[in-house]
Amino acid sequence: MVIDWNEVEKLKDFFSFFTSDYLAKRPCRVKPHILVDWIKKGEKVLIVDIRTPEETSLIGFTYEKTLKIPMNQIFERENIEKLVSYSDYKIVVACRMGLRSLVVTAFLRRIGLNNVYSLDGGIISFAQEVRC
Repeated sequence: MVIDWNEVEKLKDFFSFFTSDYLAKRPCRVKPHILVDWIKKGEKVLIVDIRTPEETSLIGFTYEKTLKIPMNQIFERENIEKLVSYSDYKIVVACRMGLRSLVVTAFLRRIGLNNVYSLDGGIISFAQEVRC
């Protein structure tokens, strides 16, 4: 096995950014019921669905302000520019269970998009919340 030590250093630097103090001051997760409240109150919310096309074909968001950008395409320049154009919105990144969205949210916040939140529990939790 060959370890890419340059990549290890980049990742080490990136993850060192997320100290417990940083996370305490800047919560990056949103519970499904809070997202529902934001939408009901008419707040500016953009949902970014980072699931694969196969996943979104099974169940998707019908919320009008939803962008489908698979995780492997999120950091393409055009997609970052799209997200920047929603700077006055709360941007909620969603995946199936909330793990991938947390990673993407961390990276987006690291590059300066501080209005981004990960949907806690993903679309599975969101679907349960809306059903109730």
